[in-house]
Amino acid sequence: MILESLAIRHFRNIESLDWQPHPRANLLLGLNAQGKTNLLEAIFLLGTTKSLRQAGDGEMIADGQAQALVKGQVFREEAGASRSLEVLLSRQERKTVRLNDKNLARFSEIFGHLSVVLFTPEDLQLVKAGPQARRFYLDLEISQASPQYLHSLQVFERALKQRNSALKMQAEGRAGRGTAQAFEQNLVQAGSEVVLFRLKAVEELEPLAARVQERISGGTEKLGLSYLSSLSGGEEALPRDLDGLADRYRRRLKEASAEEEARATTLVGPHRDDIRMTVNGRPARAFASQGQQRTAALALKLAEVEFLKSRLGENPVLLLDDVLSELDGPRQRELLGLLDEKVQTFVTSTHAEDLPFKPGQVLQARKGSFAPPSAA
Repeated sequence: MILESLAIRHFRNIESLDWQPHPRANLLLGLNAQGKTNLLEAIFLLGTTKSLRQAGDGEMIADGQAQALVKGQVFREEAGASRSLEVLLSRQERKTVRLNDKNLARFSEIFGHLSVVLFTPEDLQLVKAGPQARRFYLDLEISQASPQYLHSLQVFERALKQRNSALKMQAEGRAGRGTAQAFEQNLVQAGSEVVLFRLKAVEELEPLAARVQERISGGTEKLGLSYLSSLSGGEEALPRDLDGLADRYRRRLKEASAEEEARATTLVGPHRDDIRMTVNGRPARAFASQGQQRTAALALKLAEVEFLKSRLGENPVLLLDDVLSELDGPRQRELLGLLDEKVQTFVTSTHAEDLPFKPGQVLQARKGSFAPPSAA
């Protein structure tokens, strides 16, 4: 897929931008805090309706403005046609998401029309970070490939919030014991669907990421991925069917009920799960060197591109926010090798010298304005 045009109004420090990006490599140059990351965030918002910084809608609107607009035209090779995507942010009202100028009742309907893979310096800490970062990685990746997964995740998160609220009320004596059970049917059904999707995704990601790790390391490192679920409860294997997972889920909730009531929170479910990463059979978080950990993080991101390509039938758009300076030569070459596979890429950098690729288009960022370097 190709982002053919991008229009931005009052988005963070970008007052106005109308741009036709290059279908391959786009380089955004500028000093820090000039708006480069804001432009990437606008593209990310267009594809996911979310902030790459996990900010609220109001935080993305320029100071002194009531609304912000991001609009783009996206060419889908699979469909052989272009589609218009639009996100309108408001300080006073719920944001509006449009597809081909029609309002979408559910924001999730936008997913898949502009699939994006974001790589930031923080992602290089993906191995060392806590489980929440790896769950977010999985959720965003699978949601862009499967509207069904996104729906199940949203149902689960609502049920989890309701159940946690009920557990808290029980603990405070404001609700009778067993109030939380009213939300368990949705929790178990949707949670089991989420776990099954994640199990299958990690199994698909592992060989893709392992090949990258092996190439960069010259065949000396073997990367392993496995899904760690709180539903296991010490048992070796999880069922690979929904009914079996739901039965396991209910049993684990029953086993944890006393502790959950005491702590007033849900302790079992996909919100407590993680991805286990190993290098040569040893836990990467504890034993891998910094270089090995960075390679593993890079391998996960490159595997994400391949995963989405296999599910969508075409490459996603790649957003690289100031990561080249954080990577050594072999890792840069592996990442930028994607440019040879016709992946539309947006790269931010503070300099243009010694970059290991030739951009198709260059824009200079200066206080939220963008122009070719000669005109900046």
